[in-house]
Amino acid sequence: MQKKNNTRYSIFLKLFVLFLIFIVLANIALGLFVSWIFGKGPPGGPGGPGGPEKFHRALSSYTVKFLGSPPDTAAAALLSSELDIKIRIESPDFVWKNDESIPDSKTLLNERAINPDKDFYSVRIKGRPFTVNRSGQYIIIISPLNPREDLNESKVIIYVVTVITILAVLLYFSLRWIFGPIKKLTEGVEKISEGDFESTINVDRRDELGNLADSINEMKVNISNMIKLKESLLIDVSHELRSPLTRIKLANEFIEDPKIQNKIREDVKEMELMISELLDTYRTEKINNRSAKEKTSLSEIVNKVIAKFPQGSVVFSRKPGDDNILADSRKIETAVFNITDNALKYSDGKPVYVTVFRNMENEVCLSVKDSGRGIDESELGKIFEPFYRIDKSRDKKIKGYGLGLSLVRKILNDHDAVIDVKSRKNEGTEFTVIFRKQKESL
Repeated sequence: MQKKNNTRYSIFLKLFVLFLIFIVLANIALGLFVSWIFGKGPPGGPGGPGGPEKFHRALSSYTVKFLGSPPDTAAAALLSSELDIKIRIESPDFVWKNDESIPDSKTLLNERAINPDKDFYSVRIKGRPFTVNRSGQYIIIISPLNPREDLNESKVIIYVVTVITILAVLLYFSLRWIFGPIKKLTEGVEKISEGDFESTINVDRRDELGNLADSINEMKVNISNMIKLKESLLIDVSHELRSPLTRIKLANEFIEDPKIQNKIREDVKEMELMISELLDTYRTEKINNRSAKEKTSLSEIVNKVIAKFPQGSVVFSRKPGDDNILADSRKIETAVFNITDNALKYSDGKPVYVTVFRNMENEVCLSVKDSGRGIDESELGKIFEPFYRIDKSRDKKIKGYGLGLSLVRKILNDHDAVIDVKSRKNEGTEFTVIFRKQKESL
């Protein structure tokens, strides 16, 4: 029994830390980007010491001195061209501006709404900065350098998309690492559901997924042990029943009443059939990997099987083509017999049609089709389980204990063959066995 990990690192804590790291990295990246944008400009500007307010005041002071009093519009045009700034000059007599988008002083004053008599103040409208300077009767409005106006939108989009993509890729691989064991767990559970109790799920993790893998491995061992104990009990009981059955058969010969004698004889045969099926299943499991496989004709095997049934009850046909398979002929004969016998039990006296052919993939196939009562769709997946019978009433006319098809599946698995079942209620059932192309050449 495997020991569970005592030290646990919660998978939910890992996810929380992962998303926290993702958010921090995203904020740092975007913060650096914004800082780079607004860090453009001359020393002492928006990105330098003193901040934007100090830079705007210095630029405004320089502009007012450069324009003189009264302001020289020619100098204003020259300065705005060289510094790439926008200027508006207002006075009681005239208005001069080099850009129509600059609002007037009344608009800016309304935006400001405080200190209307101040000689200098800054205003932002929709993120765009403006400075208002009073020089006597003149008002000089300046729109200083705005780094965002110089941005290349394509480069901004490329930068943001690149950063987000890199972080998303890192997040994807991190999540893939965290949830990676789920694939192993799924494959391991599928193997257990198919009856493979030998393989182990190896997950070297100390979180919930690691504990889940350990629990599944432990469960698998427990289930395997329970099944072995039950099988051992069944086999032991089956062997022990043979002796009392023999004594019953012997004692039955001394009974004078024929009706009682026949009844006992039928009951004994029924018990012997169950014991034989149990022992055949047990032997198949024990020597499953030691089958003596050789090249053999599937048609010949089918002919041997048909000879065991009443004449006319089974109709056999063989389509042209090679039907040789690599198999243990004795076991395949048992499998074909069980499938055909099962079809006859539920065919309500109608003949069963057996066909050997090759499919589109050039694989040898066997079809066993009846026109009987059919099988409900809900039961199709259960008919290969041991002791499962479709007729819940245990009709005495239909002998058997649900072990025939279970034995068929074990034999076909040993031969790397698959069996498919199609059925319609009250119309019939068709079993199709497909012998996959084997590595050894036939």
